[in-house]
Formats: sequence, C-alpha cells, structure tokens
Amino acid sequence: MNTEQKYWRRAGWHFGAVVIALALVASLSPSPSPTDQLMMERVGQGVIVEGCSDLNCFRILVPAVLERFPGPSLPRWRTYAVLANAGAAVAAGRLALALGTGPHAAALTIWLSALAAGSLSTVHHPYNADPLVLFLAPMIMLLAVRGQGVAAAGIGAIGILAKEFAAAPLYIVAAAAALRRDWPAFRRGALLAAGVTGLWVCLQLGLMAAFQYTYNQNPSSQPLAGGYFVYWLRHVTPAAGIFAVFGAFGALNFLIPTGLRLAPKKLRDLAIAAVPAALAFVYVATPERALGNFFFLVIPLAAIVLALLPSAMGWAFVALYALANLRIGAQIPGVPSARYALIGSMVIAGFALAAAWRSPAAPPSAAEGVTP
Repeated sequence: MNTEQKYWRRAGWHFGAVVIALALVASLSPSPSPTDQLMMERVGQGVIVEGCSDLNCFRILVPAVLERFPGPSLPRWRTYAVLANAGAAVAAGRLALALGTGPHAAALTIWLSALAAGSLSTVHHPYNADPLVLFLAPMIMLLAVRGQGVAAAGIGAIGILAKEFAAAPLYIVAAAAALRRDWPAFRRGALLAAGVTGLWVCLQLGLMAAFQYTYNQNPSSQPLAGGYFVYWLRHVTPAAGIFAVFGAFGALNFLIPTGLRLAPKKLRDLAIAAVPAALAFVYVATPERALGNFFFLVIPLAAIVLALLPSAMGWAFVALYALANLRIGAQIPGVPSARYALIGSMVIAGFALAAAWRSPAAPPSAAEGVTP
C-alpha cells in the first residue's frame, strides 16, 4: 500500500469521526441570530432574483443546490456545513502531507482545521458559502502544487459561483512560483488565476446588466473608501477587534512564527506567498473571517510545532482548542468560558515552543513528509 492509499484509508476514519463531532456541535449550537436565512433561501428557490441588492445574490451555487433538497431549513443547511467542513479538514491534512509536514502533523491539521473557530462558526451559522469554499480551497491548492493547474482552475471556476475566494489558491501558487523565480510556472499559474477571476467578473457584470443586481453600497465593494476594514474598525472597540482577530486561530497564533521557521520549503513559500492575498481579503471582508479562510496554510505551520511534543500533549492541545472554539465559534452557552481553555492551550503551546527551541533543525514530522 503506497503513501497515498495509506493516507486516504486513515483519512476515512478521521472524516467519519469529524462528521460525528461536528454533528454533535450542530445539535448543541443555538439557532443563529441574526441570519441570512431568508435571503439565501430566496436565492436558492429562484436562483435569479430580479433587482437583488444583496451581496449573497451573486453567490448562487450553494443556495441553488441546497434549496433543491427537502426538509427543515436549519438542519439541512447545518448538514451541508458539517459535511463540507469535515471534507475541508481532510483536504487540509492531505495538502499538509503533500507539502512535507509528515503523518502526525497532518493528522493534527485535520482536527485543528475541523475544530477551528471558522469551522464551528459556519456550523452555528450555515447560511453562507464559506463551508464549500473552505473545502474547495485546499483541494485547488493541492492540485496546483502537483502541477495539475487546469484541473485546479476548473474547480476554481466552479467555486467562484459560490464565493470569490475560490480563486485565491491559484494566485498564491503563482506567487510562490515567483518567489522561487520559476517564471514559466508563474506565468502559467497567473494566467489560470486571471482566467478564473475573469469568469467571476463576467458573472458579476452579467447579473448586473441582465437582472439589475447591485451591491447596495456594501463596504466590501468600495475599496477606495477603505473597504470593509474601515467599516469594521468603526463598529468594534479596540479590545473586541484584537480578540476577534486573535480568536481566528487562538493559541495557534503563538506557534505560527516558529512553524514558519521549521516548515518544509514548499509550505514556507506558499505561506509567505499568501500574505498579499490575506491582506487583500482582510481589507474587503471581516478580518477574522478573512484570516480564517487561510486555515489550510496557517494550521499546518502550527501543527509542525505541536508534532514535536509527545502525542498525548498534542492531542490535549486539540481538545482545549476545540473547547475554546465551542464558545468562540459555535456559540454554545453551556460550556465553560473560552478563557480557561485558551489559557490551557497557551500553556501547551509554550511547551511546544520550548521543544522547538531545543530542535533548531527541521523536525522529524517534516522529514517524514512525502512528495505527491
């Protein structure tokens, strides 16, 4: 059995366990409020909504599919969120392995991705395209780094019908090629990324011209006025803003710089290449949600450092990380305050950093990585 087959065999067990865990979270999470339910249902049932002035009307794929299924709305949409986030976690683990993190770090990546604040927040509030795009993004990047650019662009072209972020992995891979001065790969990647973006632009302009769609002065559509970032700054206190951004990855934030130092070159190059895209999305979207989109590169960096610890400590971190996000992301009121789990996970992060300090060379998890 080759490495690919071994991964997918184990990933099947992880996927099943993640689905069970997220389904439990979905059953405990209260109904979201406020919610985009009515608009998403309206888009899904009509697909084209003449004269729509809501940004969600441009994101037609997810509601158009989900509203074809029977049953109560919230369980149906939460089922989609559970399955898509479980798929996203497994895809992120496979990408991490392909970029050289090793099997243990890849397994940690799966569970940290599944139980991240971004994942649990979309289980709580599933009326958006985020779960699908979080699933597609690591798949697109995995295909692109394997040299299957056309396939990656094909999935990206489908993904932009759900949300524009589907084009981001193509730009990141192209930028990483530029960092290593691989100009033929850069030109190919940039052309594919531009092609997918062109399709997205055509969709936007087509809906505006044919059906009188508008953005209705949504801050995200006004980059010259500061985008959503300025709007966000005006509506949050400094303390709330800092906590929101920190909460996107919690205690993982302390591990990311060291993970970048220890990361295999492929992962490091992609993480650095993602910075411009991350800044762009922070500018035009809610910062914590924008940063959470890049989980498939951020979380493997932290997992590399956690993999230096004894296995029990690494999984204890995952448990505390999940416990904190049950409040931060899933909004479950019955669990203890997130601060206690955050403190516990930061303590374990400190042990991981100490282990990394004693291991200046690339960790064993990176050495075990495979080239796809």
